[in-house]
Amino acid sequence: MKMTPTISSRIAMLATSLAVTATLSTSAMAADAAVLNPPPTPDSEYDAYLRSIMPNQAHTMADVAYHFTNLWFAGKARNWPLAQFYFNEARNHILWTIRLSPVRKISTGDLRLEDMFKAVDIPLTTLKERIAAGDAAGFKKAYSDAVNGCNACHTAVEKPFFRIRIPTQPEVQVMDFRPAKTK
Repeated sequence: MKMTPTISSRIAMLATSLAVTATLSTSAMAADAAVLNPPPTPDSEYDAYLRSIMPNQAHTMADVAYHFTNLWFAGKARNWPLAQFYFNEARNHILWTIRLSPVRKISTGDLRLEDMFKAVDIPLTTLKERIAAGDAAGFKKAYSDAVNGCNACHTAVEKPFFRIRIPTQPEVQVMDFRPAKTK
């Protein structure tokens, strides 16, 4: 029997999806907890339907690229609050990516992305520390190290053609990356 969601159930599904997205996008702790303690895999048709409307890794990684690129320009401009915002968004979207598909099939078998993320998170932690310290020189090195970590991850998942680099232009033209003037 094929299950067709009603309008009210679609609204409920949308509200649930938005609530989950908002929670994961705004709270690193919630994102970490979701990755480390995933709920049991459901088997019902309804749950399969919900999984079918969730974004894929390509979508969430495009979000990571957006935030990570803007992070570079915020840090370069020494706008540390904005850099922290973009850092949190990039990291949360990486965790969301892992939550959506925790295991990647590669030629040698299954690769648990959570385990790989632990290695990538080391340069990200350093980057976060340099942002918090307002250390411009340290930020540039830590960002470069994080880029190298990203490329190592892409190679490990057999996608070496995804090579990222220090960006040359921001993802958005409407954002003023300079710090706000204080009174």
